[in-house]
Amino acid sequence: MKKYESMIMLSPTFSKEDATKENEKILKYITDNGGEIIEIDVWGKRRLAYEIRKIKEAFYFVNYYNIEQDKVKEFDLQIKLNENIIRHNILIAE
Repeated sequence: MKKYESMIMLSPTFSKEDATKENEKILKYITDNGGEIIEIDVWGKRRLAYEIRKIKEAFYFVNYYNIEQDKVKEFDLQIKLNENIIRHNILIAE
């Protein structure tokens, strides 16, 4: 397993609790596919550096986890299909 880091930017229309629940769904997908959560860094609601689809703010979460390399492509696809996620990235964190 490799260690990965993902930054997830969620819609600002969520409440803080709902944004946290949405991130928990993402983390559940990781654990359901054999991954292990290492750390969750909650940045909260912040202003974006530039507008994305006329959105100026987002809830930020940085998740650190271990997962098999072949599961990352599936995970990326699931994130892209989630309309509540404004932007995301997945990086190898070594």
